[in-house]
Amino acid sequence: MADFDLKTDEEKAEELKQWWKDNGTSVIVGVALAIGGMFGWQQWQEHKKTQAEGGSRLFAQLADKNANSAKILQQIQSDYSGTPYSALAALSVAKESCTTDNQDKSSCLNQLREASKSSQAEIADVAKLRLARTLISAKQLDEAETIINAKFPIAYASLVNEIKGDVYFAKNDLAKAREAYNRAILSATSQSIQFLKMKRDDLGKAPNKETSNHSDQKSGA
Repeated sequence: MADFDLKTDEEKAEELKQWWKDNGTSVIVGVALAIGGMFGWQQWQEHKKTQAEGGSRLFAQLADKNANSAKILQQIQSDYSGTPYSALAALSVAKESCTTDNQDKSSCLNQLREASKSSQAEIADVAKLRLARTLISAKQLDEAETIINAKFPIAYASLVNEIKGDVYFAKNDLAKAREAYNRAILSATSQSIQFLKMKRDDLGKAPNKETSNHSDQKSGA
């Protein structure tokens, strides 16, 4: 810096010209990239906002009982697949198709499977729990067991164990069903404890260990 101050104005100007000649292109490119990145980010944010608003408007139409829910769902999944409304719409349509009298659960199951793939963990978890319940009613027990044995947030502990109990009951594995219902009761809210106890008690009394051992000894004699 001291040497630069000692130089004449002509020398300083010459050095600045040379520096610009050597570095000017990279400076211009850097500025252009910075400006482009700023506008690109703004455009991306605007795109996300537009997507969310469009998905929200279509999703709201599902509340209309006269709406063509299948068509609305198809449009949301086609045009707004990157938004949470795609999975939420699938959940909404699945709820409708799962509660109809039609015994064919394929449409319901397909929508729940789709919703369970959501990048929004909260939506995916709810979809998986509903999917497991529906699979039980559809007698697709192995898939239901696989889903419910996955990792869920601790907040769902009671519900997860209840559904596990339902799976084991449907498989006629009453011992595992009873264990699952007992775990569900331990983490249940006061409102659901009585209901869970009823489900557990409907399994019948657990075998008496002493009686069981005595029977084993007699059979082995």
